[in-house]
Amino acid sequence: MKGKIISRILDRRAIIIYLAACLLLFIVTPGQKGVMNILGGFTPKGSRGVDIIGIMRWNLCVLPPVAASILFMDVEMGALRVYTLIRTKNVKRWFLSRFTAIAAANLIYLFLFTVLAESYAGSGDYKRNGFFVFLTIFFLHSFMMSVVSVALCARSGGVHISVIFFLAVEGIMVVIGDIFPQTAAYLLPYWGMIQQVGAYDGSVLYLLLIMGVQTAMIVSSTILIVKSLRA
Repeated sequence: MKGKIISRILDRRAIIIYLAACLLLFIVTPGQKGVMNILGGFTPKGSRGVDIIGIMRWNLCVLPPVAASILFMDVEMGALRVYTLIRTKNVKRWFLSRFTAIAAANLIYLFLFTVLAESYAGSGDYKRNGFFVFLTIFFLHSFMMSVVSVALCARSGGVHISVIFFLAVEGIMVVIGDIFPQTAAYLLPYWGMIQQVGAYDGSVLYLLLIMGVQTAMIVSSTILIVKSLRA
């Protein structure tokens, strides 16, 4: 059952989005093409102005799995829900399978990009210190953005609020952090960037804090979705 649902979220449209984003990111990222260099974002420390290219690139990094999750759940929570809920007979079980699919879509995007980057550039990022931390914080951030976006979609009955949320976080907040570098450590989008998180020399306390807050957001959003589905 879960395999069928995962195949629905990772349909031809989603795979095309993933591959197109990978290609664009390889094109717009100059120099070294390693996955940590591309999906690692940037740090505004020492910035001499707004890094427009860096901000646009970061949005492109996060958007594919979030878009796939929103498009998938918008359909699942629409008219189709009447039939699928009857078969499942339990809202929690119904959403758990789709929650797993969202996680899989985010994980497969990261895995696909890593494999393509290594095949293309052969940078050996997987041998570098901090590679596991990079994978963890990027996945957690994109997964959190996906689940919160779905929760907003479920609550509002449309994707418009989810789009505004994404632009506010990955657009406006990134710009604020770039203009005022001292605030970047406290802004949500920078928590997914190894270039920024790594600037804190791998502080365990800082990592636990940002991971804990994002996990709490995922849990609270999950509760909100289930309540919305029951309404």
